[in-house]
Amino acid sequence: MNISEDELEQRLRALFADERLDLPPPPDAGTTIVAGARRRRRRRQGVLAVTGVAAAVVAVSGGLTMLHLHGEDGTAVMSADGSSISVKPPENLTAGRQPDPSVPGPTSTQDIQVSVPPASPTSKASRPPSAQPSSKLPPVLSGPLLDADGFGTIKLGMSETQIAAQGVTLSDAQAGGSCTVYTAQGGGVPAAATVVVSKALGLAVVTPTQAAHTAEGIGAGSTKDQVLAAYPGAKDETGGVVAAVTTGADFHFRLEGSGVVQTSLAAVNQDCAG
Repeated sequence: MNISEDELEQRLRALFADERLDLPPPPDAGTTIVAGARRRRRRRQGVLAVTGVAAAVVAVSGGLTMLHLHGEDGTAVMSADGSSISVKPPENLTAGRQPDPSVPGPTSTQDIQVSVPPASPTSKASRPPSAQPSSKLPPVLSGPLLDADGFGTIKLGMSETQIAAQGVTLSDAQAGGSCTVYTAQGGGVPAAATVVVSKALGLAVVTPTQAAHTAEGIGAGSTKDQVLAAYPGAKDETGGVVAAVTTGADFHFRLEGSGVVQTSLAAVNQDCAG
């Protein structure tokens, strides 16, 4: 049976308009649709949270391991936990070009330089001992001791008779005015010495013939700085330094290029030459 196109169109319109073809929605369709939308929203939030955590892990990992590419020589430097590895590709490879067949390719072993972080410095670096100042040199204890009041058993103010009574022999007398110069030696003195005796005031000056030392550690070779450190009130005099040792006596230190070469003890109140 042949029908026209108009009739076919009318039949189709009637068929589509038939209410029997409609599918009514179930009573709980609205609740089901809302629940499905909520499930999809929760799944999207979970995916976003996992993505954020992964991004944070990648950022932290990137802070621990860094890759720097140097464009000039193509060297790659990786550092992790303070150590660094420098890898330089073969020189016949350049950016944007294939290897030159005429140049031999890299071997299986590549040039890898590993630099280890320097060891932490010790709390205190050792320092070479500095040169000691001249005033801090060890005290001089060589030679006989010249006391602040005399030499051995002879003391300032003793007469010739008193000196001889100590077992000391006075010889080579050289008189001059009111004072006489002697060479004193014997058991009463630790070494030979030149002494000056005043007729009125007794023993005025004692000068050991060999280098002696004082109780403060000043003796042969002591520097001027050492003398000044041992006797803060010391003053310069012709050829050396004079330092008060007691209220009634002075030490006279004769100085030359090597330091102290002679030490004398002299009474402050006397009528003899110094």
